[in-house]
Amino acid sequence: MTHLFKFLTLPHPSGEVANIFIHGYSAGHDMEDRYALRKCIPSSLHNCVNIFAFWPSGHWAQFDGLSGGGVLVLTRLSTIAGAAAAVVDRACHFNTSRNRATTMGKTLLLQLEDYLFKHHPYVSKVNLVGHSLGGRVVVSALLDLVKKPAEENLKINDVLLMAAAVELSGEDALAIKNIISGELCNAWSGEDDVLRFNLGETSIGRQKVENCKDVPMPKFGHTDYWPRLEQVLRASGFNGYISGLPASNQPQPNIKSLDPVVSDHLLYDLLDLTSDRIRDQVAKHLRSSSWTTLETHHSLYLLTKETQLLGGHCLVNLARGRGLKYVQILLTLAEHYDLLNELHYCARVFEMEALLVSKCFRSSFGETHVLASPQSIIEQMSTMSEKGYFEQVDTLAASLTVTSYFSKTKVPAPKYRQPAPPLVSKGLTLASTSLLPSLTNLISTDRIKAAVTNLKTAVKPGYSALIPVVAVLFYARLDLNNEGLL
Repeated sequence: MTHLFKFLTLPHPSGEVANIFIHGYSAGHDMEDRYALRKCIPSSLHNCVNIFAFWPSGHWAQFDGLSGGGVLVLTRLSTIAGAAAAVVDRACHFNTSRNRATTMGKTLLLQLEDYLFKHHPYVSKVNLVGHSLGGRVVVSALLDLVKKPAEENLKINDVLLMAAAVELSGEDALAIKNIISGELCNAWSGEDDVLRFNLGETSIGRQKVENCKDVPMPKFGHTDYWPRLEQVLRASGFNGYISGLPASNQPQPNIKSLDPVVSDHLLYDLLDLTSDRIRDQVAKHLRSSSWTTLETHHSLYLLTKETQLLGGHCLVNLARGRGLKYVQILLTLAEHYDLLNELHYCARVFEMEALLVSKCFRSSFGETHVLASPQSIIEQMSTMSEKGYFEQVDTLAASLTVTSYFSKTKVPAPKYRQPAPPLVSKGLTLASTSLLPSLTNLISTDRIKAAVTNLKTAVKPGYSALIPVVAVLFYARLDLNNEGLL
């Protein structure tokens, strides 16, 4: 398991102060959850640089092959035995994540300083916000700093611990206060029953702590802190927070049941804003699948819906009348191509698409293909003509069908355009590549393994159309270069 953080700077960075947000257990584990966390950061913090520090915290519902298989075998023998084994396995899984949080904390400040130096060199002060095991990461980082004072110029101002799943003595809290310039705040709730499962420790997220600024959050459950973050910031007097209207005077949103097609912003809005030429390419590949009902005339709504229907299990989707959201589609493809571990380094959807699309080209045409490298695919696409790229996608689509095993697919030579500015702006390049030294060894050079993967793709309902659609959408996303859709 990697001990690298994946840092993500949220839109509208401003000022010389950075707020660093660190999630806990069962959070930030996939792209959909990362987008949900991003939406929790209130606009009242737009006067700062807001950065999420994603770490491999694990998820209670994700079993590895060994533990999942063992639980399944016991369940077949006895439901009670299977349930008991699952509980024990999840307890061990949480304990592993808890230990990892402590280890990650000892590397947090060093990795953070390196990230700030490369991407935000003007930042001179940071505030740390940790929730649940993210609070444990923060405490571990600060206690390590107490023991080994750093010589860096990074100044730590406020520290906000929310429902922290960690023990902290008054003596250690005082030591931390002595090395920071702001407040050490402990936002806690006695009604947080989830922290009772932090066995062997008395979590500070349920009680006051001596030498901390006490921030009681009455009636808060463990999962209330992120969606009600602005309330916590107001109660703690968090540095950099610009308070707006009192909570009681703020208008309550009128939440309606949203259409799953229109509300899939990463897909629907992208298709809405892109060119007719690119939409035509999407429609062409969708119509190549017998699982779609797209006619010659295609609307924005139908393009989105038919793409969603190809994600996951087509028969299940058709039976229930709806498919998967786009981020869920990318997750199923990542699982199909055995890329789940690499998703930790993807904090934005275009990074996930780059990983997938390069893997598909590499699997079909080998490592020498111009689009086979996740490190260089964006650079290649920025110089390749639109027509040339779509020809490459057409060839990829042909290689993913069953008939391709009875004929040799000829890969066209890439067509390049005159030198032009990169498709994505400076600072929106594939940030994960600098943290992916292992990606060059992702794919085995054994072509038999690649052929088996492609055969599974060919017989998977809808996948031979879905994968080229994702490749086209990837191009559309980079070409549009809309910060909200990246």
